[in-house]
Amino acid sequence: MKTTLAERMRESLRLTILEHLGRLESRTINERVLRVVLRDMGQETATPVLRGELAWLERQGLIVLRDTETGCAIAVLTERGDLCQRGVTQEPGVERPALA
Repeated sequence: MKTTLAERMRESLRLTILEHLGRLESRTINERVLRVVLRDMGQETATPVLRGELAWLERQGLIVLRDTETGCAIAVLTERGDLCQRGVTQEPGVERPALA
């Protein structure tokens, strides 16, 4: 089955989100800061698109989302998400990390 460019871009974005969470000691980031990080990494992402991808990652059990009173979601990396971003496991819909 061929993967479209749009699918590859979504898979790459999902991996980038997981990898960034994996680099943080707290394994936690709010969506506003994450948008800035993604922009700085060359993956500018509109808020509705980012929220959709965060919801997808949560449905897969790769992150947990917490809502705040301000309406800004907080993403928390799960153990399963950590294994995925390190390449220990592979999740359909998430780009496999390049192993050094």
